[in-house]
Amino acid sequence: MKWNPEVFWGCYKESTGISNLERMAAYPQHGNTCRLLHSVAVAYYSCRVAAFLGGGFHMREMARGALFHDYFFYDAQDGDPAHRRHWSRHPDIAWQNASKELELTGIEADIIRTHMFPLTRRPPKYREGAVVTLVDKGCSVYEFFKRKNPYPRLARRFL
Repeated sequence: MKWNPEVFWGCYKESTGISNLERMAAYPQHGNTCRLLHSVAVAYYSCRVAAFLGGGFHMREMARGALFHDYFFYDAQDGDPAHRRHWSRHPDIAWQNASKELELTGIEADIIRTHMFPLTRRPPKYREGAVVTLVDKGCSVYEFFKRKNPYPRLARRFL
């Protein structure tokens, strides 16, 4: 399957038109990255990896699941005791938030709810979820070490 960034761009635009996705730009993620840029990067690179692997991935569902995998509206890094164990709780919070605004497919819901595996016990059921889970870990490590201006081309296009 050939990678088509315009299809990804269309999915992003559609998602922002029917949700509060762009509100995530106000919240930090992994240091100095905003949550929206993190989610865009996870979705974008998950689709790139899937295109490289070939084999009929459900690209649109993978992109949407990845865009909403961290769909919550608070600063998890603020030290608030209410955010204790955030890493294990936020997949279900993101899924509940996304479910209120979108009609999620099984693949999309699974991606959102399982993206923290193996830190949580629920593994992905679908290979789209496995790709997003791995790419999310890679993006998180990259963002932690690349504190200034991560993903400059994505930031110019999506923020």
